[in-house]
Amino acid sequence: MTMHKSHVIGEEKALLHALRKSDTSAFQRIYNQYYSLLYIHAYNKLRDRDAAKDIVHDLFANLWQRRESLTVTGKLSSYLYASVRNRILDYISKERSKASYLASLTHRIESQPDEADYHVREKMLEEQIETVLLQLPPRIREIFELSRKQYLSHKEISQKLNLSEQSVRSYIKDALRALRMKLSMYPWILFVLYCKLF
Repeated sequence: MTMHKSHVIGEEKALLHALRKSDTSAFQRIYNQYYSLLYIHAYNKLRDRDAAKDIVHDLFANLWQRRESLTVTGKLSSYLYASVRNRILDYISKERSKASYLASLTHRIESQPDEADYHVREKMLEEQIETVLLQLPPRIREIFELSRKQYLSHKEISQKLNLSEQSVRSYIKDALRALRMKLSMYPWILFVLYCKLF
């Protein structure tokens, strides 16, 4: 092992030790050192800026939440890249499941001979979603609709409303969490919410 490599490992161990003690400056150093590299890695795999940002953000949020019980046996960089890779695979798996379900749902709808019944169910779907959206705080509802109905990116919303992108992501997650809770008894509505209407 070279002296440089030994120094790097020693520095990483010191950072991790400080992180376990809830040292925010240690966390900030890790964040500053690895965020861009992990984001580029995620983006190269997904070609989706928002998804890549969410994955890396969630990784660091989880790192801080689990700081006291964190176990890293090898290099910190290897641990972080492995964590991002696992999140990327989970994301891809979920997206493929959604696509498969959408294909199945579309086939069932298209094979439904009663067009009037379809429109009744579609109307019910829209009413259920709108009812839940109206119950959200105005700011959360506004940001969610800009994202899912007007197709604005997190950056565009942040510029339009003079908010940080992190705040926009947080508001959207709050909205999705509320919708999951309110519509959990209607899984087909939740699916269309994510994959079709918005």
